[in-house]
Parts: sequence; structure tokens; C-alpha cells
Amino acid sequence: MKKRTIFYSTLTFSLLFIGTNTYLIEKANSKVDREVHVDNWEVSSKDDLAKELPKPGVVTAEDESYIYFNDEFGSFKKFLVKEGDQVSSGTPLYEYEVTDQTLQKSVLKSEVEKLEDEIDSIENTIGDLESLESSLPSVSSDEKEIPIAASALQSEVELKKEIAAKELEVERNESQIDNLERQISDIDSYETTLTFQSSVDGTIKNLSHKLDNPLITIASESTIVTTDLTEEEIVTVKENMNATVQSDVEKATLKGIVTKVSNLPKNDPHLQTDSMYPVEVKIQDDKNNLLPGHHVFLSIITENINGSIVLPVTAIEKDSTGKFVWILSKDGTVEKRKIKTGLEVGGQQQIISGVKAGEYYIVYPDDITALKHGTPFITGIDWNRINWKGLKKLDRATVLENLLVGILERK
Repeated sequence: MKKRTIFYSTLTFSLLFIGTNTYLIEKANSKVDREVHVDNWEVSSKDDLAKELPKPGVVTAEDESYIYFNDEFGSFKKFLVKEGDQVSSGTPLYEYEVTDQTLQKSVLKSEVEKLEDEIDSIENTIGDLESLESSLPSVSSDEKEIPIAASALQSEVELKKEIAAKELEVERNESQIDNLERQISDIDSYETTLTFQSSVDGTIKNLSHKLDNPLITIASESTIVTTDLTEEEIVTVKENMNATVQSDVEKATLKGIVTKVSNLPKNDPHLQTDSMYPVEVKIQDDKNNLLPGHHVFLSIITENINGSIVLPVTAIEKDSTGKFVWILSKDGTVEKRKIKTGLEVGGQQQIISGVKAGEYYIVYPDDITALKHGTPFITGIDWNRINWKGLKKLDRATVLENLLVGILERK
């Protein structure tokens, strides 16, 4: 008895289900098979895009200072430092014996006067740069005023860097003057053995024991990352571009900036070899453990877009009129929307115009064969997107009808 009851109940439900399907399909204006089903859709939003040029790099000293010796005014006695020594301004580097005190004193005074003239010229330049800096628009605390332009901010940063570099040059020249005046004082005291001191901070890179010039090479404490670019790559890289530096030594990614792009190849050009162009990147993180000789992974950001609409390239289609995306409009139909694109990076495409933030788009339109402009659409249930408060306001008949349409449309 129970089996018969189950059999007839199942049969009745099946007939009812089939009859309902047939009614909805044959009914005039039926939505079944006249709509497209969209499984994958997303909401458009703003994001950042960066096009990077990855290159291997090596850490090296940012600057090298060269110490020369003129044997016409004396004879070399001995080095007071060795290769690898850390030196600072005022550190004794070598001793030499003066053979003509009068001539040597005259040469030293001439060098002092030359450096003093250079300092005056540099200080005049600093004054001009500071005047130019003060003429730039300043950031105001008044929110009603127009904010400072990005170009003005960039100019101010560059001016500050240039002023700082000039001030450092003045300090080095003043240190060198102190060194020369000390030697003049020793000559006045009838000293015949004089000591030459360093005017810079750094590491002794090389000593010429054959007394060839430069006698001493001092590598600066500050470091840079160098790399070589191909003929195609060099035209895409400019000074002041941002970069990132990674290595096995540093766990964190270090920030950098391109400081030098050579317009000349590293070696003499030759028909049988590719030309390579050296590029320098300054590490902006002062606290790092990278030393000259460390090998790193460098990425130069050649293009950068901030706060733009970004869609996956899978959502973009092309036809004879251009590029377009499929938008899920608020009236429940699919809209074929023409767009203008920009930068593409790693499967992500910048949308310059045609799509606004917050609009829904189809992620994989190629998977929907019946996709046409103005076609109604239905989507699968995504519980995270359901507005439960709004759902409660719908009548039961509307909910049931749309539920049945959704079930029937699934294939």
C-alpha cells in the first residue's frame, strides 16, 4: 500500500512538473529560452596598474673619489691606509716628503683659492634654487583653495634634491680646504713630511702601489643598483621612474628611483654584437643590508596608472567597430557597451571610458553564445549578493515564478 502511494505521488509530481514546464515554454511572452543565463559577473571598481620591466641587477658604490699625487713637489713615503679600510673626512691617507717647500706652498694656496671660488659659485647656485623653490605654489591649509598641482610637487622635490646635492658639494670643498690649509701650516712650521687627509667618507677601494694616478680610489658609503638594458628596453626607461629592489639578503621589497639612464652603449658599438645601455637605480631605503657586489632582482616601473577602472581582459571583446564589454543593466537586459582602453598588465585592462565604477559586467562573454544587445538576463543564486530585506517585500507568486524560470533556464 505504501509503495503504491509513493508511486502515484511521484507520478503526480512528475506530471505536474512537466505540465508546468510545457505551459511556461509555450505560453506567450514566456521568458524561458528567451533569456541568457550569466554564471560569472562582477562589479567594476577602480584599481592601480603598474607595467614593470624586470631585470637582474648588482649593487655598487654610488660614487668614487680619486686621490692624485704629483711627484714634482715631493716624494711619496707611505700609505697610511689599506684596501677595505673605512675612512671619513680627515682620515690620514698617505705621507709625502716635500722637496721644494716654497713651490709646494704656492701650489697649495692656489688650490685653496680655486676651491673658495667654486664654493662661492655653488652658493650662488643654491641661492637661485632656493628663490625658485619659494616661487612655487605652496600647500594651503584652507580647503577652499585649489590644491597644489602634482607637477609643482614634483618640481619642489627635484629642487630640494638639487639643493641638498649642492650643499654636500660645499661641505666636501670646505673639508678639502681645511686639509690644504693644514699642509700649508705644516710647511710654515718647517715640516718636511706632510700628511694628506681624506675629504670624503667611504671605503678604500684601491691603492696604487706603483704610484700610478689615481693613487687612491675611495668608494662612497651610499650604494646604487646597476643593470644593463637592451636597445628595445632603453627607449622605455627614463630618469625619475620608480623601481623596486628584491634580494635574498633583504626580506622586504626596497623602493628605488632611476637616477641615471645612459644614452651611450656600455661598449663600443659593433655590427656583430647587441648594444647594452647601463642604468642606475638609487635605493631610497637608507636602512638596508645590501653591500657592493650583492646581486638583486630589479623591477623598473615604466608605466603607472592610479585609480582607474580595471577589468579582466576576458570581459573585453572586439568587433569591426572597436572594443566593448557586456553590462548587466538595471532594467534586467544585457547592454553591449563600447569602451576605450589603456594600459594592459598581467591580464588586467585599464578602461579609460565606457564603464563606471559600480556597474555589473559579464566576466566571460565568449561562453554565452546567445548574447545579444537588449536580451534579458538571469543569474545563478549568489547568497552573498542577496538583499534579504528587499526580498521580503516581494509577493509569493513573483518569487515562485522567477524561481521556476531560473530552474528551467539551467542547462
